[in-house]
Amino acid sequence: MDMSKILVAYFSASGVTAKAAKALASASGADLFEIVPETPYTKADLNWMDKQSRSSVEMADQSSRPAIASHVDNIEQYDTVFVGA
Repeated sequence: MDMSKILVAYFSASGVTAKAAKALASASGADLFEIVPETPYTKADLNWMDKQSRSSVEMADQSSRPAIASHVDNIEQYDTVFVGA
């Protein structure tokens, strides 16, 4: 029996990735970790049609790394980590 530890970490603004991450974690017996931004996104921030919206500006800047609210404790305990966004 494989005793490897698996983590599914995900960021989901709309809920689509959350649904997929939860299904993957359930099917694989993985732990689940939601990546939450330190500054939550508003509906206006997520307006990808607006080139000045927060999400559009961040996507255009390859060096953009928005701060996250929390981190996985003891990430080294995991043999496999799936990341979804």
